[in-house]
Amino acid sequence: MNRFWPRAVIFDMDNTLHDLRGARIAAADALMAYCGVFGDLQFYSLNRNPPTLIEDSVTAYIADGVEGDFNECTWLYHTLEHACISLFDGMNEVLKALKTNGVKLAIISNADPEETERRLNTMHIMPYFDAVVTPDTFGIKKPNPLVFEKTLELLGVSAEEAVMIGDKKDRDVFPPRELNIFAIHAVYGTLEQPDTEYTAAKPSEILEILSRTDN
Repeated sequence: MNRFWPRAVIFDMDNTLHDLRGARIAAADALMAYCGVFGDLQFYSLNRNPPTLIEDSVTAYIADGVEGDFNECTWLYHTLEHACISLFDGMNEVLKALKTNGVKLAIISNADPEETERRLNTMHIMPYFDAVVTPDTFGIKKPNPLVFEKTLELLGVSAEEAVMIGDKKDRDVFPPRELNIFAIHAVYGTLEQPDTEYTAAKPSEILEILSRTDN
């Protein structure tokens, strides 16, 4: 069967392109070792999702009786997290294959622009992407369907010509499907139950799904 190459593939960033959860676990372990107190920092960092996630996590950790300077601890956590960020195994090959075959690539991330740029540069993958959309780009963020519509306009493709890939069903899978965008659930990056339609258990399966889909 001829491989189906969409005109555009849009990726979520965190826990879709790279293992943010793993990076945060490693950073939490290292910070706790530095402070000499193995408390609940991993729990805080993995189970809370406010905009100031790391700052709130460190605040809660210190409040548990840890003798540590807040500024020093947050700086160390951020530094360690970025040092541990890396692409999921096989993702670079996926991006290269899509780009080589003329597919437009984009990211829609709910992270702030500075953090998004920093993570992409850390992974050395910024040149792959034709567009990087953050909440500041259009003044909206996922799961608002307008962010997908405006990204399609930016890329110059229709919904039927695009694919969306992400680890969150309520942000990355269901909203684009409502717009007739083909969506793949990146279960390799999530603790959620797999989607019932299209799922990828590892990055290489993204290409396998596209190869058997005559969209």
